[in-house]
Amino acid sequence: MSNTTLDGLLVKLREPDLDLRAMAASDLLDLLKKLDISFMKDEGKQCMTALVKLLYDSQSHVQNLGMDCLGQAVCLVDAETAKEAVSSICCEIQQRGTSAETTALSVALRVMSGRISEDADAKKVLGSLAVPIASMLSNSPDMPSDVAVDVFAALSDVLTHAGAQVATDSEVVNQIQEVLLSFISHSNLSVRRRAIAVLGAFVVHVPGEQSEKALGIIFQRYEACTRASEKCILLRVLVTIARQCPERVTKIVPSIIDREINLTEECDREERMTVLLVFETFVQHCTELVAPRRNEIYTCAVEALKYDPNYNYDDEDDMDTGSEAGDDFGDEYEDDIYEDDEDDTWDVRLSGVKLLAAIARSGLYSPHDIAQHIGTVLIARFREREDVVRAEILATYATVVGALGESAADSASGVAEVLQQQAPEAVTLILAAIKNYPRSTETKQLAFAVFAQLVLAKYDILDGSLSEITPIVTAALSADDTSGTLQTASSSLIKTNLKLDVLEFLRVLVQRSSVSDSAAEFLIATKDGLRENASSKAFQVPSASFTAAAGLVKLLSNAAHQSSMEVAQFVPWAEDMAQCAASLTGTDDQDLRSSVNVFIGTVLQKFGDHISASTAQQLLLILTELKGGMVHAPAVLGAFVQAISKPTALPQEIVVAVAPSVLQVIDPLLRQGSASVVTVALNVVKALAGYGTETLASAGDHILTNIIAIISKSPESPPASALQAFAAVCPTVSEENMRSVTAKLLKLLSATTVYDGQSAEALGELFETVGRSFPGLMDSWKDGIIENWSQTHARYYKQRKDSSNEAIQVPFPTAMLTNAAKSINSLYTGFYEAQGQQWTSEFLESLVFTSPRSTEDIALVCLGLRALGYAASQGWLAQSDQLAAQLDAHIQSKHDDVRDEAAAALGKYVGSYPATFAALFASATASDSEGASASGRLQAVNVAVDQIVGTGHDKTSADAMWAQITAYAQNSQGPLPDVLAQSLATFAVTFPQVFIPALAEHVSSSGDAKIKAFYITAFRTVLADRHLSAECDAELKNVLPQVLASIDDESINIRRLSLLALFTVIQSKAALIKDAVSTIEPALFRQTVVNESLIRIINMGPVKKRIDDGLDARRCAFQCVHMLVRMLPGAANTDLLAESIVRGIADDHDIRLLVLQVIHETVSTQAHMYAERLDEIAASVRKVQATKLSPKAVSQEIEKHHAILKSSVSVLVALEPVAKAATSPSAEFDKLLAEVMDSSNGELSVYYKELHSQG
Repeated sequence: MSNTTLDGLLVKLREPDLDLRAMAASDLLDLLKKLDISFMKDEGKQCMTALVKLLYDSQSHVQNLGMDCLGQAVCLVDAETAKEAVSSICCEIQQRGTSAETTALSVALRVMSGRISEDADAKKVLGSLAVPIASMLSNSPDMPSDVAVDVFAALSDVLTHAGAQVATDSEVVNQIQEVLLSFISHSNLSVRRRAIAVLGAFVVHVPGEQSEKALGIIFQRYEACTRASEKCILLRVLVTIARQCPERVTKIVPSIIDREINLTEECDREERMTVLLVFETFVQHCTELVAPRRNEIYTCAVEALKYDPNYNYDDEDDMDTGSEAGDDFGDEYEDDIYEDDEDDTWDVRLSGVKLLAAIARSGLYSPHDIAQHIGTVLIARFREREDVVRAEILATYATVVGALGESAADSASGVAEVLQQQAPEAVTLILAAIKNYPRSTETKQLAFAVFAQLVLAKYDILDGSLSEITPIVTAALSADDTSGTLQTASSSLIKTNLKLDVLEFLRVLVQRSSVSDSAAEFLIATKDGLRENASSKAFQVPSASFTAAAGLVKLLSNAAHQSSMEVAQFVPWAEDMAQCAASLTGTDDQDLRSSVNVFIGTVLQKFGDHISASTAQQLLLILTELKGGMVHAPAVLGAFVQAISKPTALPQEIVVAVAPSVLQVIDPLLRQGSASVVTVALNVVKALAGYGTETLASAGDHILTNIIAIISKSPESPPASALQAFAAVCPTVSEENMRSVTAKLLKLLSATTVYDGQSAEALGELFETVGRSFPGLMDSWKDGIIENWSQTHARYYKQRKDSSNEAIQVPFPTAMLTNAAKSINSLYTGFYEAQGQQWTSEFLESLVFTSPRSTEDIALVCLGLRALGYAASQGWLAQSDQLAAQLDAHIQSKHDDVRDEAAAALGKYVGSYPATFAALFASATASDSEGASASGRLQAVNVAVDQIVGTGHDKTSADAMWAQITAYAQNSQGPLPDVLAQSLATFAVTFPQVFIPALAEHVSSSGDAKIKAFYITAFRTVLADRHLSAECDAELKNVLPQVLASIDDESINIRRLSLLALFTVIQSKAALIKDAVSTIEPALFRQTVVNESLIRIINMGPVKKRIDDGLDARRCAFQCVHMLVRMLPGAANTDLLAESIVRGIADDHDIRLLVLQVIHETVSTQAHMYAERLDEIAASVRKVQATKLSPKAVSQEIEKHHAILKSSVSVLVALEPVAKAATSPSAEFDKLLAEVMDSSNGELSVYYKELHSQG
């Protein structure tokens, strides 16, 4: 950066001319925004000093520019300069006292702190700003309220983003605490609220003893206070803390509930509101703690909802509950809601509603109870006289009903029945509220939100009340939506919004499969309103009208098919709506254009045989016109596809007549369009092909050429729509043309890698169609598939052979093999279907019965085996002992690829004939089965288990197979293969209620370490599955304590495997272990102790080497501890945790790194635990740092020694804030830390500085 440029601008900032100062400040701001390097120290000080002076400028415009400049510059200067600038501003605010001129200074302070908190590189500056800000607040208690709000905003940024830095200075922490506790009782509401929020941030974000002490002081004051106003302030502080960090208040929540649960009539309004807010917060954030008192809290909410001492609701006759809404429903839109200026009890009722909403969301009650009790209470309060409260009640009821939708679908829950019973009263009271408070537009809008949610919960729930609702629907839809001379723009907007709510209700209402008599009457009465609003000029209203109308057309079509309704009376309406839609297809409104196209497509699809042929053809042709260019093709042609896709009501002759026109439209789209345009064009081809060869006429060959060009652009992953269109157009293509493109097409398709189900299905459909349509080309297609696969395999084999680096594995082209196998199977499936023959594997046997001598033979055998495997999984293979014997023979092949494919094929073959499993298992576990043959057969067993049990859910076979495998495990004299453990896991996952308890019993009852390890491995495999069913989770939760008791097993290997199982469950399913932590953790923490009996010394020449056979298990134990504190914070016993941490610091280097992670996870919440054990921690660190490096150490040993020392210093750095904040300092820790920090201490000092600079 040019010093001349900066100096020149700084000089101009002192110009007496306002315009020159403003221009200089503006130029400086632009310069600062562009800078990407920091200032030199002197340069930064000069700049900040000049900018602070701008805040004293007489012109507000210059002051504002100065604020913005400071916000940019503060991130470009060092911490000391930033602190000096902030100190200067704070001193000036303090000196000016109550002067209004301090506003610019406080705003600048807020801008600077906010800017620093957003800049990751500058955040370390924040902590230093706490000192001047805290000092200013202490010395200026009477500063103007707006200034105090800004200052507290700055302090909030500091505490939130640099709380750990602030915590290192106990004096500043004490000062901040005292200031905040004094300001939370400030006379100004804004200042009080801001101080409360900042005090909450202080407790949440400043680690260590001081924030715990602050929380204790707040709670002690709360317990001792006798004035309601003071109590309310303290409770609001606790609410702020609970919302940000619920675990900080867990110990005091029960006490607060006990004290506040019995609200009395003597409580004033503010106290009631505060207590209700407290309960709402606890219900949301400390749900488990409030569960024992849920009924009492619910009663508090209900009583608050009824709290209206200045009004009598008992006289029901005073409230008009008539069903007529009045002729002026749609005309009274002035936004003057009802308010009683002399009554302020309404906000108590509002707080009661919010608490009820929190209870409904919390899960404290079953869905049935929520509907039965909370729903009933809310409905009764629909008559609320205050608009704001009534709106909240209606919105809450709508939300509650919406959340109950899934439960309502479950007939066993009883929710739908409760809502059905409530609906008539809900409708009656809503309509009464609308009539009694006609100017409350929000009530009308929320009424339709409630109606919509009720219908979503149970489609016919309002059928009995539709006659009552009809007048308000028709009135809303018929309301004039243009502003007259006496109407305002906002009035028109309100009408529009109400119409949109009504139209949304109608859209939801018609999403049903049948029509009752009352629903039919309602639809007849409201359909004209849809037509009227389709021509509306109001924003979104026409689009919403067509969307609702499309749903209505679908419903009417369904009703006609069910003979439950005569739709003839709706045909003129549908034609009129369609003509209106046709006139709007060129609109610039994208939403409207989309909705009108969809509506036309829906009318043609559902009413195509009811409207006149000329109208139908005219509308269908409109859906081939790309008004506005190719960009609109997906919407327009998508509607065309919707209209003609079968089943459709459109007569075939209309589609055939329009086909030439649409083929001309899509021809350029197939060649030049974007991906979405090409896709819709291909969908058009596919839909037209469904009408027979006459629709595509002579265009088939030309379309095929275009499709091949599309596939060639991305042969590895061609669009599924291209493959589907190819299959659809095949019957219209000449055999000569197909023959000419076969080689090219097969070359392209051989490269296809299919990952998604839709593409796999499309590829299979393509080959089936070819086999069905071109029997004369079968040999060339089969030979082409085999040839392309053989070439792919040859390239793979050559790469593997040429690879000089054994560590680099050339991957087997399994995707290409999958492609070829599925393709050849599909080809013959279509062929056999066309010939009327049953599927047979004869065409594959020539491949499978080949002896794999050459590379080409291996390719053929792999292809045949993969294809047979797929055929077996589909149940197509006939049982054949000869075929099974050949598959088993291939398992004994010396070629790995052949063995793997044979194992998979044999497993799938056995999977299709479960009776043959016993023989397979016997051969796999026979004493003469060894090496690769045994491994291949065991893999076949695993595949068979997966198919019979995992896929087939064959419980009868599963019992016998389980018994056979477990009997073998119990009696086996040799090692038990892991692949059988994986098979047992399949049983447990598929039938959890039977086999998970059985598996757990085997773990706990097996006395042989080898057998127990086998079953624990199976159990770990189950735990590692991240997609287990709820039944699996329930069974696992029941047996986990039984299985994990093996953590204390006498075998070190069993202990290690059990710890790995514990780690897996904590990592992936912590909720399952939560309730059992107290039972399991004693054994877990015992495994963190060094077992001297497992340590042995071996002689390696002149050197003695220490071998710790328990290290692996101990490392697993510490991994479990780390995962436990991360996934279930606060669950571990603090004494056991602390003891393990102290031990772990002095343990192996890898374990110490795990302990460091534990410390970082827990230091902010367990500072007191660490403070009590600083002496022990210091002793462990000294022990580590006392280790000496051998004079003959090699480079690897030297690097490890340095890493050990650095990790020991990391422990000190992590706990340094705790040591500084401790009420009882640790002399040993402080002494050790001072020694490490001493620059004469060599590398330890270097490590300390490096770690500190990294934050």
